[in-house]
Amino acid sequence: MPKGEKPKSKIVKLAEGNRSNVGIHRIYDEPQGLGHPRMPPGLNELAEEMWLYTVSSLPDGVLTRADEAALEAYAVNWSVFRQAREKLDKTGLLVQSPQGPVRNPLLVVMNNAVKAMMSTGSELGLTPAGRARLAHPEKWDSDPITLLLGE
Repeated sequence: MPKGEKPKSKIVKLAEGNRSNVGIHRIYDEPQGLGHPRMPPGLNELAEEMWLYTVSSLPDGVLTRADEAALEAYAVNWSVFRQAREKLDKTGLLVQSPQGPVRNPLLVVMNNAVKAMMSTGSELGLTPAGRARLAHPEKWDSDPITLLLGE
């Protein structure tokens, strides 16, 4: 369960000002990773497609080699979700059990995959909230408000 708000990027902290009287020296630069992520071997076709789509969708420098495991988890969970959805389309929402019709277990598989994708995707900047938290030091303006407002 999450504990409190997610941390703000340096650019957001600078734009908000020094409301808490924390010294500006306590606002650290975000660490920057090196290199581009490499696709791990052994991904199935669906996971490979999502890996390539995700890497090509984000601006250069957002994903690094340090993100390979998270990106792999995202792509694999996408594959699990798609496979479960295809099987669910064939079998339906309910399946027969000795006690009568019950909810298809594939719904649980799909739900778990979606939860993992949303969590990992947010960390990688694949959701609107996740993208808002990403820092792009090479694009920083002298006025942080201008950068935040996109003007």
